[in-house]
Amino acid sequence: MDVIILDAHPEEDARIKRHVKYLIDQGLNVYRIHYNHIDESAKPGVFSQFGEKGFRINISVFQGKLRTLYYLSYCLRRKILTECLKALEILNFDPVRPYILHVHDPQLLPLAAMLVRNGLLSSKIVYDRHELYEELVQRYGISIPAFYEKHIKNFISGIVIVSEHHFNPARRLFPKPHIVTVPNYPLSEVYDTSIINDKIQSLKSDSQINAIYIGGLNNLLDRDVDLLIKIADNTLQSYDNVNFIIGGTYLDAQSKVKIDALSKKYADKFQFLGYVPREKTIELTQKAHIGFFLLRPDTRYWVKASPNKVFEYLICGTVPIIRVDVDHADALKKCSLIFGRSDDDDVIVKAVLDLVGDSARLKDLMMAAKVLSADYTWEVVAFRYIELYNLLSPS
Repeated sequence: MDVIILDAHPEEDARIKRHVKYLIDQGLNVYRIHYNHIDESAKPGVFSQFGEKGFRINISVFQGKLRTLYYLSYCLRRKILTECLKALEILNFDPVRPYILHVHDPQLLPLAAMLVRNGLLSSKIVYDRHELYEELVQRYGISIPAFYEKHIKNFISGIVIVSEHHFNPARRLFPKPHIVTVPNYPLSEVYDTSIINDKIQSLKSDSQINAIYIGGLNNLLDRDVDLLIKIADNTLQSYDNVNFIIGGTYLDAQSKVKIDALSKKYADKFQFLGYVPREKTIELTQKAHIGFFLLRPDTRYWVKASPNKVFEYLICGTVPIIRVDVDHADALKKCSLIFGRSDDDDVIVKAVLDLVGDSARLKDLMMAAKVLSADYTWEVVAFRYIELYNLLSPS
């Protein structure tokens, strides 16, 4: 079976890396065309991470918003088809064979349809729908990703969603395709169990406690960076045995000022790392005792979610501190602090302070997180990709 993956996510995106690696491990022939409009350091051309035949096309004609606007228009023009076919030719693909065209970004759906119309007639389009884009309203009350979905929906044969709670919204938009759920669970083999177990077993009342958040940092969109900073400030002020690490991208200007102030105030206990490579994120999370995933209560995009970050905390024996409408909340309550949209910030801060001050409870929750993680690994759900492909494959 041959699969062409089309994506415009960051190169280190965990879901796409797990997807590619799984298909390669299953013996599939995988081509990946990666459209990069984010990372200026990424080199264009042929690349491979797990044995796939990959080609990166950089889109960097402009800077800032102009680059985004150019990219959105580029995805609708014939130029994207021409460059994609040229890349596939360099990778020695056979245009006669049927392919699964697996699309990870709604902006690339028009490209998939163009490929089917222009030679790959026996190929089937699978759309990996990472979000509820109809709820992600952007400029002038319009969801740009939803525009691409509506434009191409009749060409799609299979849909992959990240949460069972997304099934009904997806079925309303896409009444005909097969739909499967592949949640954002971590690949267990990339984590070092000995480091994680040692961290949990060695925790005592005088142990150094590591608190962490690495991810999106746009306080103006949906991440509650203000609350994260407030928790960090209060925790570091209250306890001498806590280290706090924040890392990630898309940091807005006001949050940067506050984070810079924390760096000066707690120079020996607080670190802001900026962009953190995937391998370093895993290393730091394995050593962390507490991790955060906080959304702003006033965000317009408050929907049921399956965050990579939360399930990674579980497998690392790191206690998740959550304010999000998260999947499997009932199970997560056994090992997490979960808060709702209406919970006051001060209540959340106090709960974190109380947990940090109770090493016995913290250790119990860490152990419970590690045990629960066995139910939420990539190995449990990845086979659903192959099942979907087999449903669509003519052979």
